[in-house]
Amino acid sequence: MTPADLQPASFATYPALAQAFAIKHLALLRELPMSVCPSFLVQIIAFDTRFPVERETLEWQCASLESMEAQRRASLLNPLQAIALPEELKRTNWVRSPGVFVEQLTASLWSSGQINAFHTASKALFEAIPERTDTTDRLLLIVLGQGANVSRPSLMRKLARQGIRLEGIDAASAKTQIMAEVSDRAKRMPASYAHWYMDGGTAWDVPASFDPVVSTSYEQLAPLRRYVLAKMKSILQSGQSGAEQMRTRLSEMPTQGSISARVNPDPVLQRFYTELFTEGSGTQIFSTSFVQWAGRELARRAQPTTLLLRYGPRQRHRGLNEMVEEPDSMTPDPEGSLVDAEMNAFYNWIAMKRITAPGRLTTLAWAEGSSRAVLISAGTKPNTISNRPLTISQALRAKYV
Repeated sequence: MTPADLQPASFATYPALAQAFAIKHLALLRELPMSVCPSFLVQIIAFDTRFPVERETLEWQCASLESMEAQRRASLLNPLQAIALPEELKRTNWVRSPGVFVEQLTASLWSSGQINAFHTASKALFEAIPERTDTTDRLLLIVLGQGANVSRPSLMRKLARQGIRLEGIDAASAKTQIMAEVSDRAKRMPASYAHWYMDGGTAWDVPASFDPVVSTSYEQLAPLRRYVLAKMKSILQSGQSGAEQMRTRLSEMPTQGSISARVNPDPVLQRFYTELFTEGSGTQIFSTSFVQWAGRELARRAQPTTLLLRYGPRQRHRGLNEMVEEPDSMTPDPEGSLVDAEMNAFYNWIAMKRITAPGRLTTLAWAEGSSRAVLISAGTKPNTISNRPLTISQALRAKYV
């Protein structure tokens, strides 16, 4: 079968929303080359459990290509049509299992020396799709340093170079005010999956008024994490534990099931939480990696209006096999965790900055239990210091210029 042969019945096994979406855009899918059509189907087949922003983005991409002048669209698709594919790859059931096809396609492109041509053509196609206008005011709150020495002058150095270092934060009220800021924004700007609190340890007590904030923690997701680790252990013991094999086997794990349902009844969150552990690097073992990856994926996929990330002490580094064998034999490493968190917080800021219009992102990183924080916003001057006594709420609203 080629994309031109697709029929409404081709998507009979897809979930309801995915099936309807595929049929709606069937004419476009028929026109896409074999080298790229399955990539669209990867997104479509999971449509029912994607975040609203992911659904809107896919709809925007398809609608933009459909509304494009036919000759322009053809000129963009021709280089992708010219990609040569092995006959055995063409014969796979790429409609039912598009993800498997895409993995095999990648290997084929590398081995045949066509990977650069494919990347160039794919980039040109997606760059031709106009960007969506976004004027969302986003808030990123980061808490780090729990149990560590946060008195050194170089604390959060990379973030501080981008904004103002605050040395007079009221530590006693900081936690309460951070939670209140998140809760208030969720009430003022209600939207599904727009406001998040991700904790790398035992979460702060969440007030009843916290709804509709989505909140979870490393501890709360422990059953799912242990399930993935058991799968990793099985792969390691099978003797087929190369990086590619591990990735492929983990990607085959269902994103919905009894384990994921135990941590959350929402199918969209079940998929997201499962993929944090099956696709993330080190998320199954290190809580700091979990928080950083969760922040990265939320910025990319959910594009939150409000995001609170709290880093906690991770376990001491050991050999991979040992950590997989004994995932809960944990000796905390607060100082090493702080080093991780400082770098990861910088990456979290970059990820949120990429999805936010200039001047629309406010970032505040607080060293837990201390008077020290860093603020980056449209009104802060980079690489400056303020010793003014401030609460978190005052810091977020103060004028620094």
